Amino acid sequence: MPSDPATPGVAPMDPSATAQSSTSASQSTRLAAIVPEGMSAQEACAGFRTVEQCAATLHASQNLNIPFEDLKSRVTGGTKLGAAIHQLKPDANVKAEVRKAEEQARSDTRSPQG
Repeated sequence: MPSDPATPGVAPMDPSATAQSSTSASQSTRLAAIVPEGMSAQEACAGFRTVEQCAATLHASQNLNIPFEDLKSRVTGGTKLGAAIHQLKPDANVKAEVRKAEEQARSDTRSPQG
């Protein structure tokens, strides 16, 4: 039986969990603000290749009122964010929405200036 990554002293096996755990406290706080209720930022980002990919998906979900789990399952399954948005919200301006979500994600994951 696989170990629970939340178990103290057990290293996470998922590289996205490692990426998430290496983010600064301010980045985690910014991500937590957009994570669906009842879910931690680490849970939300499990399965993504990068924290930025997770953050962009979170923002796109929030911006377009698309259930995060639906968008996440497509993106972590190998579908590009734009294609996933188009599948779930065909009337959306996909290029503009992807650009907006990626800019928001970069802002969230950028180190604080100062």
